[in-house]
Amino acid sequence: MELRTFRGGLAKAQIEDSTGSPVKRRGNGLPRSDTTESLKSVNGADEPASSTSAKISSFQPRPGYKQWVAQAGTLVADLLTCAGADHIITMDLHDPQYQGFFDIPVDNLYGRPLLKSYIQRNIPNYKQAVIVSPDAGGAKRATAIADQMGMEFALIHKERRPTKITDRQNATMMLVGDVRDRITILIDDLADTSNTITRAAKLLKKEGASQVYALVTHGILSGDAIERINASALDKVVVTNSVDQVEHLRRCPKLEVLEVGHVFGEAIRRVHHGESISVLFQYD
Repeated sequence: MELRTFRGGLAKAQIEDSTGSPVKRRGNGLPRSDTTESLKSVNGADEPASSTSAKISSFQPRPGYKQWVAQAGTLVADLLTCAGADHIITMDLHDPQYQGFFDIPVDNLYGRPLLKSYIQRNIPNYKQAVIVSPDAGGAKRATAIADQMGMEFALIHKERRPTKITDRQNATMMLVGDVRDRITILIDDLADTSNTITRAAKLLKKEGASQVYALVTHGILSGDAIERINASALDKVVVTNSVDQVEHLRRCPKLEVLEVGHVFGEAIRRVHHGESISVLFQYD
């Protein structure tokens, strides 16, 4: 069996040698300790008497499956469901299709209102700033904020080409849009190694941007991500506390953290009392 642990704390187990059984399963993408604790906390709940309080909700600010491994996401869904969860509350899933892995209700809350509020309160003359998506995959997320706030939008296009010497691919980055003498705001859902946002910031400064902010929902910031941010062209990195940021704040003067606890608290309260949570999906 091969067991790998990624820098973000995620783990992957894969059976390589056949033991005669036709059944093989990949390990889930959650950190091993997180998986255990999630199942303990859900399975250890006493069975209440009333139907209202009998709801067992799994609180997953950041689903810890490897983003591009669908099998891991399916297994996490199966584990949580089998452990007794009958409702999942999460925020800004990296892939919305993850909701389809579950046979129980999944409420995917938005971090967008928090990011919009930060822009309005902390970036001077924000209407003159430019919202930037660091890759094509996040364009829909970034354009939604730009359209709602009446701001201009730019896109960083990445083209991957294999090198002549090895099979590894180098990504060439190209800016589509004008950012000269403008404040730029990178929007992304997740920063793990921070390679994407730091390379994007370097390109934006090269293209004449006066300042570069990065607003990210989930700041995993694994490995040498903090050192990379400190040495980068980024002026400010704003993340939520869906992942604990105490140590990151100590090491990174460029980092600022937004509180998401009240959003999840209100969602849990509404689910517990049988109220609609549709108001939490409104952007404004």
